[in-house]
Amino acid sequence: MANQGFIIVKDGDKGRRASFRDFYGSLDKGAARPAFCYPKRKEELVEEIKSMKRAIENGHVAADKVMDLKMDLRKREGRLDKLNEEESAARKLFNENKDKWLERRTKLAEEISEATPTRGDKKKKVVNPHRVLMAEKSGLQEKKTEYIVISRLAGEESNVSFLVRD
Repeated sequence: MANQGFIIVKDGDKGRRASFRDFYGSLDKGAARPAFCYPKRKEELVEEIKSMKRAIENGHVAADKVMDLKMDLRKREGRLDKLNEEESAARKLFNENKDKWLERRTKLAEEISEATPTRGDKKKKVVNPHRVLMAEKSGLQEKKTEYIVISRLAGEESNVSFLVRD
């Protein structure tokens, strides 16, 4: 496949290839998926910030610990701001070529569906675990990750288990 996993993005008169890896930000170092794929963690961070602010305002913190808590609060607020910036940058990149990304998502869904064993084969236990592992290592896992990232940005269902054939 010539442009496997890449979308051609027009930058003025020269085109460049955009990969789903462009959705990753500086906070996502070494992570399996970008931070916006984990909305629960972001909600927990927002809740922590709110509870820390309440604790400071209501005086539930010892006087000698207030400064430490404020520094920790500032650090968490900075992280939340950075998460929001990276998510908006990823959404902007996605929205620039939305049709191409959705087309790529559909193609990935077909490829993943074809590469995974059927439910019937799993039930009959005729699936070769070694072959499944080799398929995962040879790029199937990367395709699943790309499918999940694009699906999250599109607001679609990102669970790859729904792609398994019957």
